This record gives sequence, C-alpha cells and structure tokens, in this order.
Amino acid sequence: MTSAEGRLRPARPRPGRIFYLVALLPMILGFAAMGVILATQLPKMKDGLQQIVVPGAREVALEPGTHTVFLETRSVVEGRAYVVDEVPGLQVRVEDAEGASVALSDPAASSTYSLGGRQGRSIGAFRIEQAGIYRVSADYGEGGGPQAVIAVGRDFIGGLLISIFSSLGAVFAGLGLTVGLAIWIYVSRHRARAGD
Repeated sequence: MTSAEGRLRPARPRPGRIFYLVALLPMILGFAAMGVILATQLPKMKDGLQQIVVPGAREVALEPGTHTVFLETRSVVEGRAYVVDEVPGLQVRVEDAEGASVALSDPAASSTYSLGGRQGRSIGAFRIEQAGIYRVSADYGEGGGPQAVIAVGRDFIGGLLISIFSSLGAVFAGLGLTVGLAIWIYVSRHRARAGD
C-alpha cells in the first residue's frame, strides 16, 4: 500500500468521552437495585418476626419448619421501648393447640440481627411438622426478672442473608460492567488515536 493510499484510508471512529458517562449507568442501576431489594425485603423480614412481651404468652400462627427464638435486647412493642442485656433464668416454652409441649433446643448457630431499631440474638430453636396456632410463653419461674421481648421467626437469618447478598451481587455486577465498559472505551479510543 502506498503512502497516498494510507492517507486516503478512513479514520477509525473514536468513542467520545461522553461514553465514559454512559459506562456509569450499570453502576448506578446496581446501587438502585440494591436500594430496591433492601427497601422491599427488610420490612418483610421484620414483620416475619412475631414478638412476645415476657413474662407473658402469645398465641402465634406458625408454618411447618424450624423456628428460631430470639431475645430482642433492643425492641419496641406498641410504642414502648424495651432494653435488656441479660435475662438470667428466662424459660421459654412452646405448646401446640392441644397443650402438648414442643421440644426446644439450642440454635444450630448463634445469630444476631439489627433491623429497624430492633436488635436480637438467638437463644433457642424448635421444629414443628404441622401448621397451626401455637402458644409461646416465657417466664422466670420462681424468681423474677426484667420485662423483655422475645421474637419467633422461621428461616429469618437465611432470608436476611439472601437479601443482603442479592443486593451486594447487584452492586458488584453493576461495578463490574462499568469497569469493563470503561476499559473497552479507553482501549477503543487509544487504538483510534494510534490509527489517525
């Protein structure tokens, strides 16, 4: 190819700098998706925890599966705040509709949460095979103790982790696409400049 033919070769189009702004779009959408996931799922998670003020009892509707009992060290029930650190001697009991006791055990793994002004840690677990109304109660036996709040939830921690990792996945996916697009734009501009 002669130098004249080289000069007549059309210049390779170069992506403009505006494309860098376009590359930010996946990152922005990733953070937006994170916000939507957390805003829609976390309130559902909180509502899934059924609270009982103790000493006291409450009848709750439960689905089959393993349920975790949490002690809420920071909680609000009907506008009243409850703050406790320890509840020595607190005994939790679960009974089915016929009054039969449901066996409680230590939770498979220690778990904590902080959600919407509520903080809790797992103190027990139980498994039921049939859906229905169950009576959950707790007291200090012969002794006394502070008023506190316990909460019962099924697969709460698992659902919480799914929501968190889903939101983080959306963010990292957006960041990855943004970085990939930025690199592609930079390389394309560099090659176009070299070909001028």
